[in-house]
Amino acid sequence: MYSYLISTIELCSNHKSFSLGIDTLRNLWLLLHFKDLEIKNKIIYYKVDNGIRQRKNTKHPIRKMRKAHKNTAELIEYLNNKPYNIIKLELEFTNDWKIRQNIFYTNSIEERDALINKLLKVAGQGPIDLSKLEINFSYYFKSASKLDKININGLPFPDEFWSEEQVAEWRRDVEAIDRLNEEEETEPYVYSESELLDMKKMFPNWDGESEPF
Repeated sequence: MYSYLISTIELCSNHKSFSLGIDTLRNLWLLLHFKDLEIKNKIIYYKVDNGIRQRKNTKHPIRKMRKAHKNTAELIEYLNNKPYNIIKLELEFTNDWKIRQNIFYTNSIEERDALINKLLKVAGQGPIDLSKLEINFSYYFKSASKLDKININGLPFPDEFWSEEQVAEWRRDVEAIDRLNEEEETEPYVYSESELLDMKKMFPNWDGESEPF
């Protein structure tokens, strides 16, 4: 169960972009907070969904939206009464900010931090200390303002700003960790002296080499 509108946050390696654990396709109202920005380009794919009124055998194709909109307020107003399921959403503004699904692109660290704080405030979350977040590590909101680091193997996760060399090195590191984990799983358990004595008492005929069970 998701208790918070924004479930996770991750800072990108270009230090100007970030991702949030929020479904912008289902929470289009969030785009209203960008209504003061003029849309320069957009890529929106949608599929008609008439809900319970739609026949079971009816299959609508995925289409690209052609209609132009000046800002997100006009876009939301247009979509408000449309039976559309948004499949893909990318917006680019005249100030060079971008939104791609749940990734937000700004022009500087200062703009990034200001936008993060604004969106968190809208969600009723935060404040958080962004300077303590490690780049390319996801953090999930344990409470409205407390974050826990998601650390699966101790390695950051690549983003679109990594070079091919960085990605290749990351893959080698992941493979090395996987091999190490496999070796640890296949190594036989070594009993301590006290454990061996206890086992021999329980299983007098045990040779101490094979498994006693």
